[in-house]
Amino acid sequence: MEIKLTQEDLLFLENNYPSLKYDSVKNVIYGILYFDLLYPNVESIHIQDEYQLEIVLNQLIENVLPIVRETGGRIKNIATDKSLKLIDLHINENSELCIIIPPKIKEKYPNGFCLRTLIGHLQEHFYWISYFEKFGRGPWPAYSHGDLGYWDLYDEDPKKYTEFLRRKFNYSRTGFREILRKRKKTKLK
Repeated sequence: MEIKLTQEDLLFLENNYPSLKYDSVKNVIYGILYFDLLYPNVESIHIQDEYQLEIVLNQLIENVLPIVRETGGRIKNIATDKSLKLIDLHINENSELCIIIPPKIKEKYPNGFCLRTLIGHLQEHFYWISYFEKFGRGPWPAYSHGDLGYWDLYDEDPKKYTEFLRRKFNYSRTGFREILRKRKKTKLK
């Protein structure tokens, strides 16, 4: 499965992000994504920044989102400068950005892929990294990686994600309650 950009998508890129180019043969968007953002709930920190990226529309996550890579090496440099692992800055081992935990995809993209939503999502993601680079911490909590991220979802909204976690990890109701009891004990320590 792959994403094909519409004429509307191409006009959106051309009019709003002229530094991002579309290669129709490779079905890839590439170039520099600039942003100028202020999140009022984040100490009103205004950040202007840019990242070089590649959006591979031929490879999808959960049949909705394309693979995204930061190609300028900036995030790798931040990780090196701060003695962090790349995963701590949301880059997977295969150099792809980890921009969303799979259960959240349908919430953020309820109608499937939308280029405008993706660009805004990437700007938010890069804002987080730029903020971290400046202040040594994220502007808001990030989800943990791997299976721990799914437990973060549960902590965020137990009613919403209980059934999802039970199915994901194949827990019986009793087994799930036991896991929750153990997690509660661990958190209290």
